[in-house]
Amino acid sequence: SVYHLLRSIWPGKPKWFADHLPDLSSKVILVTGGNTGIGREIIKRLLMKNAKVYMAARSQQKAERAIQELREETGKEALFLHLDLGDLNSVKKAAEEFKQ
Repeated sequence: SVYHLLRSIWPGKPKWFADHLPDLSSKVILVTGGNTGIGREIIKRLLMKNAKVYMAARSQQKAERAIQELREETGKEALFLHLDLGDLNSVKKAAEEFKQ
């Protein structure tokens, strides 16, 4: 129907916000691409809710810069995990490290 088409184009005001997240103290979360954009914002919100967050990224330098900025913004620290999704050996190594 036309109504459903319009709702898919203009979904309206959101009904859920990051502030609605519960306390995540007991959670360990892995986020890829967290040094910029949406991934960085997700990590910020997870840290604010006390989650233990791993930032998986190719560039350690960029990730460490983002981790420092997030520490300044939240008072909490994400952990760096080297991961290059284009290299299966890197994926295997990251998975093993994460499991430990």
